[in-house]
Amino acid sequence: MPLKPGEEEYAIYCRSDYGPIFGRGHDLVIVNEPNSNDCWTSLNNSYQCPFGQTCTTFLTGNEHFTVSEMEVYVIQI
Repeated sequence: MPLKPGEEEYAIYCRSDYGPIFGRGHDLVIVNEPNSNDCWTSLNNSYQCPFGQTCTTFLTGNEHFTVSEMEVYVIQI
């Protein structure tokens, strides 16, 4: 999913009270307890929602969702 121009520094960041957050406007948020249905998505802040799609349901089918499986990758330079 493409980032909007100028939003590169907000691609992903973490806070101590959440898991990873994607996008400045919290386009995709995975909370510390991902199986709690408290994760959410609302694209079109930093990440461009595809034309004609609903920004809150495009990725998961619902605005709030539960993570059943997650993989984390690190790129080391």
